[in-house]
Amino acid sequence: MPALQRSVLAAIALLSTLAVPAQPAHSQDSRIQQAYDQHHWADVVRLVQPLPPRSAQIDFEYGMALAHLGRWTAARAALLAGERQSPRDKRFSIELAGVAFEQKHYPEAAAWLRRGLKLDPHDQYANNFAGTVYYLMGNLPAALHYWNRIGKPYLAALDVPGQLRVHRLLLERAFTFSPVAVLEQSQLATSSARLNALGIFPEWKIDLNARPDGNFAADFHGLELDRFGATPLQAAVSVFSGLPYETIYPNYYNICRSAMNLQSLLRWDDQKRRAWASLSAPLHDLPAHRWQMYADVRDENWAIRRSFTGTAPVLGSLNLEWQRAGASVTSLTSGRFRWSVGAELSHRSFRNVVTGSALTPQLVLPGYALTYKMSAEGKPIDLPQRCFYITTGMRSETGRLWSNPPHLFEKLQGSVLTHWFPRAQTNTWEVSQRLRGGGLLGTYPFNELFLLGVERDTNLWLRGQVGTRDGRKGSSPLGDRYLLANNDLYRRVYGNGLIDIQAGPLFDLGRVGAPTAGLSTRQWLFDTGVEAKLTVLGTPVILTWGHDLRSGSNAFFGTAQ
Repeated sequence: MPALQRSVLAAIALLSTLAVPAQPAHSQDSRIQQAYDQHHWADVVRLVQPLPPRSAQIDFEYGMALAHLGRWTAARAALLAGERQSPRDKRFSIELAGVAFEQKHYPEAAAWLRRGLKLDPHDQYANNFAGTVYYLMGNLPAALHYWNRIGKPYLAALDVPGQLRVHRLLLERAFTFSPVAVLEQSQLATSSARLNALGIFPEWKIDLNARPDGNFAADFHGLELDRFGATPLQAAVSVFSGLPYETIYPNYYNICRSAMNLQSLLRWDDQKRRAWASLSAPLHDLPAHRWQMYADVRDENWAIRRSFTGTAPVLGSLNLEWQRAGASVTSLTSGRFRWSVGAELSHRSFRNVVTGSALTPQLVLPGYALTYKMSAEGKPIDLPQRCFYITTGMRSETGRLWSNPPHLFEKLQGSVLTHWFPRAQTNTWEVSQRLRGGGLLGTYPFNELFLLGVERDTNLWLRGQVGTRDGRKGSSPLGDRYLLANNDLYRRVYGNGLIDIQAGPLFDLGRVGAPTAGLSTRQWLFDTGVEAKLTVLGTPVILTWGHDLRSGSNAFFGTAQ
């Protein structure tokens, strides 16, 4: 065959090949769909792999096929590609959660489920899945947040250990949920608040156990404080933890098995003697309300200075003898709100007063006072699924001084506390921010002033300032109005059930206004440092190192709570 003829035939053959139409895309899609519907996962993967850029639907079917074959990394990549094309399609978020769940990446699974439920809050499968994930993460409130949307979990039983000494009826009244009903998130929150208020369960938890019929049993487990403590060793640590600073804490719990607790403090420090005792119990055996009676006697020497270290002359001094007794009732309205009312009768006397530039005659008025107290605390933001909480509080004290002439004063305080646990599954990290402020109005006695600094008789800790020097109070800012912000980042360093250690950096800032120049400089104070929290057999011990950025001084402090 001539060469020209052979070339023509080859060209015709080539043109014939090029003229054959490619298989229609819809035909290929239908073959993939057919394989997918028949659960031929390997065929789906084989058909999809050579395709050019795929549609979101093909990516979904490809990802699901890979997931059924256990190829989790490739399945995640395919589903992510489809999710980028169709971010409003909830299927991608829910199935990405499934892939993460199979790999036991529970926080990632929870994040994808939150995204999917944002697109469709009523998806039954996703809500049930989210509840399960959060329950496996140990976050029961978040699990209930999603389960409640679909009428779960239905309780068939509530089991309480029989070896607990507290009266069973009293304990059962603390639970606002009951069997033969759905366990609501709000009921769990209220029950938690009332269990904590009993004061006899430093550690407790509620487990949900699935039953064959699809319902659940709620099991309560708690470490019960009884008499001086849960165990002799725990009691010894609790009572004698303050010996390094001449203090003991004799406490007696669960008197007459009624959650009546006697807590006390005895300090024999020559410069600041103190005896305090408090008796509290449920009101009429109802854990929703709790009464308290207390008495407090102090004998303190004060030396008011500008600093706890270095050269700091005494700007005023006195000896304060202060006795007070009071009573209050607290109502746990719900898991997100509580209020308290009470009254206190007190007497104070001042001796060896050197006014200097810090004190005035109005501050050291002796005599009796009657004070009415009110407080309220709420949780306006409660997001257990993100482990983020904001708690607000206010406190008002209205007092009358029986002096000549009589005087009235008002003490107001407010607070905002923010808590966040970035790693929800382990609570390894904790971020805490607390903002507090307060002020005094009228003619008030010296002992009502606000003291900012680390000191065992105040909780207004400015951790670069120490409130005592040579054992005497008065070496940190004092005043009749203040603003204090405490910022902490904690990491759980160690824990074995007996000892738990958290540590991390801190940053505080505060300012105190005072009626005299000797009490406070009225400057903004900035402190940084490190704090460690040690919990030994249920007894918290706090160690702090603070650095005052203004003066450059360092403050070391430790106390048991």
